[in-house]
Amino acid sequence: MTTANPLNPRTVAVVLTVAVVLGGLFVVPYGVDHGAASGASASGDGGVGDTYVIQNGDVCQPVEPVSTDGTVEEFYDYRDHETHPPGVDRLYSSYGTAHLQEDDTSILFLHEGTDGLSLVMVHDRVDGDSAGGLASVELAGLPAGSEWVVKNDGYDDGGTETNPDEFDDDPGWASAAWAWREARTAGGAINGGFDDEFAVTLYPRFNDEAELAPEAPSLEEEGLYDGGEIDRLEVLSGDTDDPERTELATETPVTIRTGTCDEPSITSERSGDVATVDVDGATVGDPLSLTAMTGSDGVEFGGLEVMPTEESLGLEFTDGDADVGVDSGNVEALSTLEVTGEGVENATEVGFHVEKAALEERGLEAAGVTLYERSGTEWSETDVAIVNESEDSYRFVAENASGSAFTVAATEPEGQGLDAVGRPGLVLAAVVVLSAYLWVRRA
Repeated sequence: MTTANPLNPRTVAVVLTVAVVLGGLFVVPYGVDHGAASGASASGDGGVGDTYVIQNGDVCQPVEPVSTDGTVEEFYDYRDHETHPPGVDRLYSSYGTAHLQEDDTSILFLHEGTDGLSLVMVHDRVDGDSAGGLASVELAGLPAGSEWVVKNDGYDDGGTETNPDEFDDDPGWASAAWAWREARTAGGAINGGFDDEFAVTLYPRFNDEAELAPEAPSLEEEGLYDGGEIDRLEVLSGDTDDPERTELATETPVTIRTGTCDEPSITSERSGDVATVDVDGATVGDPLSLTAMTGSDGVEFGGLEVMPTEESLGLEFTDGDADVGVDSGNVEALSTLEVTGEGVENATEVGFHVEKAALEERGLEAAGVTLYERSGTEWSETDVAIVNESEDSYRFVAENASGSAFTVAATEPEGQGLDAVGRPGLVLAAVVVLSAYLWVRRA
């Protein structure tokens, strides 16, 4: 009988190396960020728009953000009984923009600060000579992730007998309605999602056209409005202390967007559950980025890249049946975007946000989120990547899309953790390691 020689250190090293390599290849825990692994960045969107223009009727001109070294909330410096203690001037107004305010005037501008780019409106002048006013605005085409971060006035959640102001937002859309007293301001700021290309259309209304105008008599009786009016709407540009001022017409929509005046003009609108985008001056065959302005169940469709086939085009975005295109029993559909219109080929890139809370409620992981697209009558799954992760959501992009309708769905792999992926890998690794051991023995 012969006795086998024990493995020498070199043999042990070979076996251990094989085991480690195989372990790295096959032991993959469930929930890996596959988007980041494929080269997507999880640190931010990477802003592309450093030039901006404003369109108002036939007028188009460049604008520069008002820049400070703080957040837009700090710059606006809104003060009421909830934000500042007694003994501090707090006329329910913006104190940080006092040097920019004018009586009976509404100002609109971009702010660049430590929290990125924001869109700001301020009505009237604190400690001024005006008798208050009425104003409202609707905004369409807002990028995914944007929201009101300053509400002048937002105390008590608004819409009450003591505070009639109201603020609202939905995917790609926001609104506000204000009524204010003499020597005070109203307004607000929207932040989030402006790092990428955008085209936001505003529909401002003042005085008798404002949303709260029918309530003016009762507002005066309650001391919430003193009968004043807004006479001018101005856009500010450039220097923080002394920006350029341009008067805008309120009879036509106002669009603020990235790019230059040589690029296509874009007007967005939403009526009920239907969002529309009209484009003039598009270049045939040159990709165009738009905002879909739809979403549900924790999903918000944002940037949509299309290929124009005509210089003028109009698109309509609606929420579709979230079960369309999903025919697998272990797939849970979240939200569907339907795109109709003329002058474009099918979308070539689709971006969307998914709230972390929506995934947690369903026991799902971000790595399991996928996108189905419809081309003609056929549905198929397309590749998506996670390109950004914020505190509250993930941002996904499908770069090789080619459909006219899209369904966001989340597929949960069978089993959990190592049971889903690791055990088969470990078995295979064990077989290969044993084979290596026997091969060394024979050698």
